[in-house]
Amino acid sequence: MKNILFKLLIVVSWIYGLGYILFDFSNDTFVMRAITGVMSLVFSCSLLFFLLKIIDNKKQKKGG
Repeated sequence: MKNILFKLLIVVSWIYGLGYILFDFSNDTFVMRAITGVMSLVFSCSLLFFLLKIIDNKKQKKGG
């Protein structure tokens, strides 16, 4: 159950992050700025983890 919720949070943050980049959601209130900050943090960390995972898989295939 926790794994499903974590993956759902990542998917929602990806949708929110890409929407923010493409359509520039407004940040008029403190709450919206806080939500944007948290979603951007989750988006960035999951993107970094995804890219590092790809690099690790390529190194394992090359080495073995």
